[in-house]
Amino acid sequence: MVRQGGSWRSLQLGTTYPDEDVIEAIHKNETRSSGWCVYPTVQLDVAFEVASLLVQRYGLKDIVGHDDVAPSRKSDPGPAFPMESFRARLFGRETDRDPAEHVVTTPLNVRLGPGTEHAALTISPLPVGTRVRVLGADGAWRNVDVLQTVKDVNDINGWVHGRYLQPVG
Repeated sequence: MVRQGGSWRSLQLGTTYPDEDVIEAIHKNETRSSGWCVYPTVQLDVAFEVASLLVQRYGLKDIVGHDDVAPSRKSDPGPAFPMESFRARLFGRETDRDPAEHVVTTPLNVRLGPGTEHAALTISPLPVGTRVRVLGADGAWRNVDVLQTVKDVNDINGWVHGRYLQPVG
């Protein structure tokens, strides 16, 4: 997916997506940043429900994405899917704690891009202790997904300075 003005366009589908429905991140099997559609909560909930039934019925011990099975051909579920926390929730394993999960150590502005020249989001600053998931990096800046509601707003994505993030666990 590529950015075109204030939206994103899927080159494969020809579909345009609003900026708030896309995160910019680097896939684990790639070297450059691109756009990835955000998974809606309802989709993650249904995926968890189906996965739980499959684990129960077939005694599965783990799950992987297409990008693990066929990395040269498949890129799904991609960096927007919270695979590590999904596994941890599904199997109840503490060892699957998401290594990308961090907490904010000081009140922290969330910006539209990586750098102070980019405008801060209106929900800024994030309170100390806010949980975020790091989706990508540009120098010292981190593209994050805020994992909780801030000032009555959900689904917050933006850029913060990595100096003010501390890994969870």
